[in-house]
Amino acid sequence: MYRMAERLSTLFARIAGFAVLGCVVIITVEVLIRKTFNISIVGADEISGYVLAISVTWGASLALIRRAHVRIDVVQARMPARVRAAFDLLALFSMLLLSVFFAWYATNLLRTNIRTGAISNTHMEIPLWIPQSLWVAGFWVFAAVILIVIPATVRALMGRDSSAAHRIAGVRGAMEEAAEEMSETGARR
Repeated sequence: MYRMAERLSTLFARIAGFAVLGCVVIITVEVLIRKTFNISIVGADEISGYVLAISVTWGASLALIRRAHVRIDVVQARMPARVRAAFDLLALFSMLLLSVFFAWYATNLLRTNIRTGAISNTHMEIPLWIPQSLWVAGFWVFAAVILIVIPATVRALMGRDSSAAHRIAGVRGAMEEAAEEMSETGARR
């Protein structure tokens, strides 16, 4: 399950990354056309806003898998491994609670906008269910990935393998990040 979550998260993040790159191209072209010909591409800012919101939710799962979410680890780094693992589980459960809350709220917003036929209040008049459904999907995938990471962490802890639990859910320290960067740099050469 963990590998499947990693593959799904990577796919979502790549799609989000390509969408952001597309927005960069649209905005660059829009700025050049506006400065050169004094015309504007209608909706470039609107679409960029949707893509930004979607890409944040779609990238959250991969950030979790790669242990890239920001956490303050100054105190935690000095704690025994079992205590750190308990804090890692607390962080996972907190993320789960928050992600389910956001997913639930966003789903209700989506349902309301589908029921009322809400459209954006711009010239494009985009039906809001289109960007919101992608946004909501990202929240639910994030929650699902957390539900996969929690049991994997618990299994490692039940097997008294706190280093495996750390590799799944722990905070990446500066030395660990540096070692990963060095190994990736060496692999590229």
